[in-house]
Amino acid sequence: MRKRILLLVLLPLMAVSANAQSLLVGDANCDNQVDISDVVFTVNRILADESYKGSCDVNYDGSVDISDVVILVNIILNGDIAYLGCPDDAHPHLIDLGLPSGTKWACCNVGATVPEERGSYYAWGESEGKRVYDWSTYIHCDGVRDTCHDLGANISGTQYDAAHNLWGTPWQMPSDVQADELITHCTAEWTEIDGTNGCKYTGPSGGSIFLPAGGGCYSPFLFDRNNGGYYWLGLQNPEDINRASYLYFSSGDAYCGNGVNRFYGFNIRPVAQGF
Repeated sequence: MRKRILLLVLLPLMAVSANAQSLLVGDANCDNQVDISDVVFTVNRILADESYKGSCDVNYDGSVDISDVVILVNIILNGDIAYLGCPDDAHPHLIDLGLPSGTKWACCNVGATVPEERGSYYAWGESEGKRVYDWSTYIHCDGVRDTCHDLGANISGTQYDAAHNLWGTPWQMPSDVQADELITHCTAEWTEIDGTNGCKYTGPSGGSIFLPAGGGCYSPFLFDRNNGGYYWLGLQNPEDINRASYLYFSSGDAYCGNGVNRFYGFNIRPVAQGF
């Protein structure tokens, strides 16, 4: 009887098409907002024991249960708004790929206005682009390689993090663990958008991001444009502080490395965790 009463009272909410899918994470009833009605809708799905999961499977574990209700309540209380794709042109957006760590990725690069733009190129630990990228222009050394300043084991979220400096909280440079999680848990598709090659990563949630293959800068030259993506990560090489970690991908490969000189100009794709 209890189930029947709930189902009858909430019949308008149940009328959502089984094919409907909101880009807003937690929007269980697909009304373009996350509020108490989504909690009610999800509880109704649990009580009805229906096979259709739709947007109610908020934590992407393949079932709709009390854990999804808990996450929904946390989203509502904390205002943690994330999406499966860009809902509008007001970039950047938090994109929820459904990764185990809960890490959300930005929809575009630092310095870009849309996801398909390469954005700006930064030396590791710097927050401004420039024309020449070599040891003589690198602000965190004294003109030559062997004078690199030790910026710490991980600069993510610090004064040396361009993502955090330019975009503010909650954004920061990814770690090698977060970049490896992206590679490991997402499906990669080499594709082209508006003349820019890159890799589309689609996560367990169905959310996706596009990383342009912007190449990198060495001296005044741009190399590997449209063939390879080079993105800075936050970790300094513990065995050689002249080098730092980065994410690389191409049409047939992807990995995280830590053996590149810090003066190179690479792109940065911010992440946020706990949102």
